[in-house]
Amino acid sequence: MGSGGQRRGVWDWAEPVGMVSLRGRDFPILREVKTSSWLGMKFQGQGFGTEARAALLHLAFAELGAVAALSEVFQDNAASQGVSRKLGYRQGGISRDVLDGQPVVSDRLRLTREDWERNQQITVTVTGLEPCRRFFLPKSG
Repeated sequence: MGSGGQRRGVWDWAEPVGMVSLRGRDFPILREVKTSSWLGMKFQGQGFGTEARAALLHLAFAELGAVAALSEVFQDNAASQGVSRKLGYRQGGISRDVLDGQPVVSDRLRLTREDWERNQQITVTVTGLEPCRRFFLPKSG
């Protein structure tokens, strides 16, 4: 994965409702990914966010062999906090950033492979990964 990542849309049939992203810095060595997601307001509270993030975590853990997934969420974003807790993320500190010229505090969250295995909630089918798998593996001698 290098320092790049993948962004994918979240769709309700033909209508885009949001996006998810998966990034991994030095993934072949660290085996950690950073996940993020966003949903349009009219689609929140309908399960799209939980399902999309659960599918992304399946890709990271089951298909790519990640050992941990990291995420950050604004402390006042109760919906995203709830999705993260439901999926098994645990508190891992805070970060401070600037949004619209004001300081904001986010919770840093961490989900280990073991916690993911205990909290899996959906069945996921992955297709088309095989030609790309070599980009995620450590380079051999």
